[in-house]
Amino acid sequence: MKRTLIIGTYLPRQCGIATFSHDLYKSLVENGKDAEIMAISNGTEQNFPNQVVYSVSQHEKDEYLSAGDWINQNEYDCCIVQHEFGIFGGSAGDHILSLLERLSIPIISNLHTVLDTPSADEKRVIMRIAELSSKITVMTDRAIRVLMEVYQIPRVKIKLIPHGVPDFQITAEEAKEYLGLEGKTVMLSFGLLGRSKGYEVAIDAVSRIKDDNFLYIILGATHPNVLLHEGESYKNELIQQAAKLGLSGKVMFVNKYASDALLQIYLKACDIYVTPYPNVNQMSSGTLTFALGAGAAVLSTPYWYAKDLLADDRGCLFDFNDSQGLAECLNRLLSNPFLMNSYRNRALAYGKKMSWPNVGKQQIELIRNLMPTEDCTVVKALTVRNETTPLLPLKQQSQLRTANN
Repeated sequence: MKRTLIIGTYLPRQCGIATFSHDLYKSLVENGKDAEIMAISNGTEQNFPNQVVYSVSQHEKDEYLSAGDWINQNEYDCCIVQHEFGIFGGSAGDHILSLLERLSIPIISNLHTVLDTPSADEKRVIMRIAELSSKITVMTDRAIRVLMEVYQIPRVKIKLIPHGVPDFQITAEEAKEYLGLEGKTVMLSFGLLGRSKGYEVAIDAVSRIKDDNFLYIILGATHPNVLLHEGESYKNELIQQAAKLGLSGKVMFVNKYASDALLQIYLKACDIYVTPYPNVNQMSSGTLTFALGAGAAVLSTPYWYAKDLLADDRGCLFDFNDSQGLAECLNRLLSNPFLMNSYRNRALAYGKKMSWPNVGKQQIELIRNLMPTEDCTVVKALTVRNETTPLLPLKQQSQLRTANN
């Protein structure tokens, strides 16, 4: 079976789409599907891993055109596009259309954001992507409804494939011991810091918690774009807020971009996970998905993805910017171990269905269904890249040699 090309941001870039692209790549390869990466670059990345075979500068439209031609020359079976408006250049990220319009192979477009009140440009881009794609994949039932009602995309063209969950290799007890958190009831938030996260609401809620063994950990460095424009001002405001509320020992900042292994340790060590995001339009959240898979009791504001993921008593919702409501949820869990465990057990059971290996199998099945009959056999072992594959354009060869040295 031919190779599949994933298009999106990629490690070492520090963003959720880059992490998702990497996890998807691994899930395909581990299920026997040969895959490679075309990375959309903002110029900050260094040392792309070997699976990145081509890079496109985010704002250079000509490079998107050249990339489309290069894909057609390299015998891929299909492209899987990770779509988020902010990672592509042009108006509402429309440079990606220049690439997709040149392709002669099937396109699967995975939409990470689906807006129910898009701007004219945003709606134009999504509708054109849908026209060019063989299949649109989304992660929630609500996203399917919005695509049908707002963008007039036929239901038959849309498939639900959930966000993947890591295969955790450590127990909760081992994780707490590793981090020195034995005896603590731990609440965690994880992600790159920025004002769209609502962490100040969670810190205010912690000031209303009386349990001396309660600890709130905020894991994550400041988002690179935020760091560029306003430095560490948001993180410093959070630190000052915690100090003013007298929360020394109850709020901990872990200022690092966590590796997969370290993130898994923190997720398994936490009893409660909170996403206090202030924006209702969020259609997906890798951090919320991972926490569910880790078996945490999940608390969240009612943004779209959270409402879908935490249905059927898999977690507890509180209002946007409502620290009192979050505190009430927390105190209810802390005073009722049975309720806490019921949330955790439901989360763990649901998360097993969303493991990355299972998601990889669903993606491979979708690819197979788009292929002609003769290409329908799924390879059971990792295939080796054909050494006769045409070389990259000279500019790309030079870029990748420099990056990989």
